[in-house]
Amino acid sequence: MTDSTSASNQSSEDHLAELERSAERRDAVATAPDDSTLPFDHRRLYSLIDELCAPIRIAVTDTATPPEIPEYDELSEIGRGGMGIVYAGRHKRTRRTDAIKVIRPDRLVAGLPGTMAQMRVRFERESQLAARVAHEHIVPVYQVGETDGCSWYSMQLVDGTSLYDLCRENPLSVERAARYIERVARALDTVHRHGILHGDIKPHNILIERETDRPMLSDFGLGDLIASESTNTTNSVAGTLSYLAPELVQAAKNASGTDVSAVRSVSSDVYSLGTTLLFALTGRSPSLNQADTREKQTDLPTGHTGVGRIQTLVVPISLLRICMRCQALDPNDRYHSAAEMADDLLKWINRPAWNQHFPRLRSVLVKVLAPVLVFNGVAVWWLSSQGAAEGWSWLIMFSGYAPLFFTILASQQPGRETDRARRELWSIWLGNMAGSLACFVALRILCHPDPLRTLAVVYPCWAAISAVTFFAKSGNFWSGYRWVGIAWSALTIMLALVPAYSTMIFGICSAVTCVVIARCDEAFDK
Repeated sequence: MTDSTSASNQSSEDHLAELERSAERRDAVATAPDDSTLPFDHRRLYSLIDELCAPIRIAVTDTATPPEIPEYDELSEIGRGGMGIVYAGRHKRTRRTDAIKVIRPDRLVAGLPGTMAQMRVRFERESQLAARVAHEHIVPVYQVGETDGCSWYSMQLVDGTSLYDLCRENPLSVERAARYIERVARALDTVHRHGILHGDIKPHNILIERETDRPMLSDFGLGDLIASESTNTTNSVAGTLSYLAPELVQAAKNASGTDVSAVRSVSSDVYSLGTTLLFALTGRSPSLNQADTREKQTDLPTGHTGVGRIQTLVVPISLLRICMRCQALDPNDRYHSAAEMADDLLKWINRPAWNQHFPRLRSVLVKVLAPVLVFNGVAVWWLSSQGAAEGWSWLIMFSGYAPLFFTILASQQPGRETDRARRELWSIWLGNMAGSLACFVALRILCHPDPLRTLAVVYPCWAAISAVTFFAKSGNFWSGYRWVGIAWSALTIMLALVPAYSTMIFGICSAVTCVVIARCDEAFDK
């Protein structure tokens, strides 16, 4: 997919989104997209929808005069969505400015009196449950009430923006996006444990508090209301289709009349949260991500709905795996709870990240250091087998530290924030070299005057020192280093059993270790 095509698709989707928002407002004509940039088909569609919806919109959702709520005054509309209209109002007693959400009149106007009453009861019950859910990353609900047939609830007015607007204005770092969604996942798990399903998780319903940079989940427990209590069909589905789980969409299309509310589950909320994570990571709508998948996907596992290979260029593969598990087609293959997803995100956030200060280390380990180590091992073996002067063997043997230190020096980033990681890495391998040199000198004294005997003993000791090095630092760095340490411990014994080939085996195993670290250390996946 070319950049121009991608930009065109994004522009078209923006126009359609604006069309949908405009259709919900009275001032649709005044806020219509610029005709000069709107494609012809969209202009025609916009004009048709606006013409058909204008009288209904004015008659049903006239909000020139906000509802009169006894506890609040100075109400003014600040937004509206698929279910309700949100007002800002000042509480008469506390003088605190709150957000008040009211069921949209057009959601009730077509219903029978009995069904309308059931919807109001359900709205009130869900709102009361939501008011009892306390979490620092959930917008708190203050009051629930009904005035002149108008059901409403008040909540904290968050001073900030939505995750949707934040990602569109300035792309987020992957660390910040992961941190937001991890906290929201904790909040969503709290909601689920109170027996409430969100039903409409999307970036628009995650608010970011400006002062504290705290993500807050809003509008939970209400999406399921529309789906299950709709008067038109049991297959009505609430929520934004781009973020809905495929089983919900399928249930809505099912001719047999499967009730969507019976299909909605914790798993469907997890799917929506995973799709929201993907949006936060890429700043792109789910539809465009899926378009990239159709255009670019060749090697992703089957059974997932959506991460194109193009995304791997900017998003760590470990985070993509989390998104893919959330978006599994089979609900049983997804995370069983939002807390489980949050745990994986937290593990990624707290991953050993020292390698981010050495951005070129991975490639230099494979392309420079590994070949040099193999060459050194073979060269020392050949010199010793040819009876060359002892000094040449020792010189080549310990010259292997030179490309290692060059690799570290060439790949490190300058800056105060990298000082700790730089000191740590240098101390590890300078210590390894000092210990190996001391071991060599001691063995040379003990084995004098037999240089071959010294060579046969020094390599197992060198391997043992390396094993201790990997073991000692496995707690601070990649946990896999303990397995590398175990492998080098076994290698120590092996080198003692085949002393004639110990130099060659040591060099080859050192090169393999470099490749394994470069390919497997999670700290390289920034």
